[in-house]
Amino acid sequence: MNSDIKDIINFTKKIKPKILNFRTIFSFSSKDNCKGKIMILIVTSNKNIYEYINESLKKGADGIIVSIPINKELLARNVPVFYTNYLNTNFNKFLDYIYNKPLKNKNIIGITGTDGKTSTCHLLANSLSKLGKKVGIISTEGNGIYPRLKPSSYTTPRSDILYKLFDKFRKNNVEVIFIECSSQGLHQGRLDNIIFNDAIITNLNRDHIEYHQTFKKYAESKLKLLKMTKGNIFINQNCKNSISVFSSIKKSKTIFYGTKKDLINAHRLIDRPDTSGDMISQYNSSLLYKFLHTKGYSLKNIKTIINARTKKIKGRMNYINDKNNNAVYIVDYAHTEYAMTLLLRYAKIKTSKSFLITVFGCGGNRDRGKRSKMGIVAKKYSDKIILTDDNPRGEKSADILKDIHEKIKDKSNILIIPNRKRAIKTAYSMSTKECVIVLAGKGNEDHITYHNKRLNHNDIDYLKTLIR
Repeated sequence: MNSDIKDIINFTKKIKPKILNFRTIFSFSSKDNCKGKIMILIVTSNKNIYEYINESLKKGADGIIVSIPINKELLARNVPVFYTNYLNTNFNKFLDYIYNKPLKNKNIIGITGTDGKTSTCHLLANSLSKLGKKVGIISTEGNGIYPRLKPSSYTTPRSDILYKLFDKFRKNNVEVIFIECSSQGLHQGRLDNIIFNDAIITNLNRDHIEYHQTFKKYAESKLKLLKMTKGNIFINQNCKNSISVFSSIKKSKTIFYGTKKDLINAHRLIDRPDTSGDMISQYNSSLLYKFLHTKGYSLKNIKTIINARTKKIKGRMNYINDKNNNAVYIVDYAHTEYAMTLLLRYAKIKTSKSFLITVFGCGGNRDRGKRSKMGIVAKKYSDKIILTDDNPRGEKSADILKDIHEKIKDKSNILIIPNRKRAIKTAYSMSTKECVIVLAGKGNEDHITYHNKRLNHNDIDYLKTLIR
């Protein structure tokens, strides 16, 4: 046992001498159940630390383990306090100890990228499940043993939540674990000290610049996953940014998918090949072919999986048909220039509809640079655009919509309707049998955030209400 971990355990035993199971005695957030537990707070500054500590003490915490020195006189109650800076960079090692190495002998696959992480997670989890593997999944659209998933508030959860899931997976004899790895989660160290068997890069485009500040730093956070991977790294051959940024990875570990040969091989296995030009489906088939082939599955098994129906993820490329007027609606999370391009190109080709209406906005307090680019893409493919609110957060809605709108040269056929329900209703009122209407950006989200207010709203549910 590491001496630092030993010191933490000895401190814990002084407060709880009869404790047998350490994984049940700690809490890691003042929002959690703290009664009778020892609160572990990992912080890098004094900002709000006493607020968090005192909240946990009011909830009944019996002790505090903290990563920076604190003044005990500012605490709401007199409780034992232990200071250690070890956990700042070794938190996952500590969790690995108290959970007794829950990832031992597990096949762990990390999936990262700008767009398509969640879809790829579910596509591969579904495929390996059908091939007889017991699969655990941690993603934006749910955590658990596939396909019985519980909703998640995170893409990549906090480390303590991750290890609770890992422990559950071990108890249920899960063989393969897919983890959706966000750039923030990687940067904040939530996945530190985890060894991945394989990693998959879907693509790499500009995103989360408000957090990372530069594209270079954003890309470096993704690179962190690849450095923690001991096995193969699957990279999209058609993403120039991925090829450029990840060229430092050893060629022996790199497997490219999306190559012309892969697309042909995957295409041959599809009973009814999709000739619509949908690059999303083609790359998914290519990755699936390459991944399963690398894992040693027979062509017969791969053919079965590629032709199997995959359960749609709510809010991702969801089709809704209006039988009243034969219009087609597509609801998707697309919130980057790249994702919007694929979505609208697909909508035009796949549906064979002659008139495309696009309803979208951009999030507040996020990368401003992508707003005008998304506006230009929308104008390129759409016959009519309705600009509306996404999650304005702390920004003025009008400022966000102006950023999207101002660099579009041809401003004809653009409506600005900030109220999202009203915007969707307006698009619905315009629909005919010649229309495909795309609702982009929010997918299956159930709220819109204005400053500190969360208003209930779900694009899919509201659209279905209009149709009914």
